[in-house]
Amino acid sequence: MNSTAKNMVFWVVLIGVAALLWAVIQNKPNAPNATYSQFLQQVQAGQISKAVIVAANGGANPVDYSLKDGARMHAVLPPDYRDALAAMEQKMVDIEIRDASSQWPRMAANAVPFFVLLAFWAFMMIRLKSNRDAK
Repeated sequence: MNSTAKNMVFWVVLIGVAALLWAVIQNKPNAPNATYSQFLQQVQAGQISKAVIVAANGGANPVDYSLKDGARMHAVLPPDYRDALAAMEQKMVDIEIRDASSQWPRMAANAVPFFVLLAFWAFMMIRLKSNRDAK
């Protein structure tokens, strides 16, 4: 590979890494957190229109929900959330329950920037070694 092609690959990779860093660092508003008690109060008041529960095999179960005014919130349900589920059913909340084991694609997508940075670091180390050996 000639010098011009190596430089072109270097700059393309550098621009790609910069774009990925910008995308990762970019401020994205997160849904505000609510306590379990606040969540139950909102359910009892009939403020919740839709809830998505990620059912874990043990421990806490995260729930993302939408209020009737359009706001989105996040809470964590205890391992036994039958009471919350019954209250949501009574208030006619649209409930979606997802299996936590199906969340691996999201984890893989979140790991992509790390692997890109790792590949960039390896590329730079190889390039540095080849430049040092050429001298």
